[in-house]
Order: sequence, then C-alpha cells, then structure tokens
Amino acid sequence: MGEGHKFCDELKDGKYFPLSYEFKKKILWSKSFYWETREGTKVINGKTYVEIKQEWEDKSIVLLYCREENGVVYQYDEELKRDDIRFDENFKENKNWKLADGKTTYKIISYNGVLRTPYCEYKNLLVIDAVMNYGHFNFYYLKGHGYIGATKDGHLISCLTPEW
Repeated sequence: MGEGHKFCDELKDGKYFPLSYEFKKKILWSKSFYWETREGTKVINGKTYVEIKQEWEDKSIVLLYCREENGVVYQYDEELKRDDIRFDENFKENKNWKLADGKTTYKIISYNGVLRTPYCEYKNLLVIDAVMNYGHFNFYYLKGHGYIGATKDGHLISCLTPEW
C-alpha cells in the first residue's frame, strides 16, 4: 500500500491495479503467504513495465511485469513473449476474455463486490472470476490498493494482512 493509505479503505480516485507508486504488502494464500513489492521498471520490447516481485514463504520468487496504457493493464507473458490483458477500465460487468495461453479465462462479475476477511469488510470491489488450470477463483480488487483477496467455492482462500 502507498504511504497514507488506510488499510481497509478504498482510495476514491485510485486504480484497481495501481502501478505508479512503491508498495510492499503481505498476502495470505491458503496455508502460506507471500510478500508483494514493486521493484522498479524493466524495458521489454521497447515498452516499460513495472516489475512486481512475489516472494513466497518458502523463498521462491515469482516476477510479474505489468504496464498500463490508455486504461488497459497488460501483463507480459515471458513464456509466450506477449502481453495479456489483466484489466481494461472500460470493461463492463459480464465481460469475458482469455489469456494467450488459452488456459485462463476472466470475467468481470461486479464493480460493487463485498469481501469479508479477518481484518476488514471491504466494499465497492472489482470482482473478477478466474478459471485457470489450477482452479476456479474470484479475485477481489480495491481502488488504490489493488489485489486484496480471493475466494474459491465461496470460501476465503487469500487476503491482504496487516500482520507482518
């Protein structure tokens, strides 16, 4: 989260995928957790991406490369060497799209979602249904904070935590 953010509150003029400020957050996932930090930028094929590091409890590291252009958030797929759309601010509810791998499908469920975690009751959330090769999830995003949690089969499986 950026400096001055309140943990449970949306930033009214914030973005669902904030890439423009430094952040470090701890995210619980199932029986594990990871730290997510903005590491800086990297130029790939002449385009500048924000590098986001996910360092898991077991010390494994996943690097994500995201950029925003004209209200569209792209994530670079290193294996396929191309951009995937993660979110487009012009997408309406029920909009479906697939990633380049052909294995992942997203759908906008709501812009008014609610998620209860052990720490907050979040409101006005972007909810994205995700069908992936390793499961079916609903991902939740809060303006100004980005990803704050996920459910699987209606049960909380992941959430942002203030406990460091």
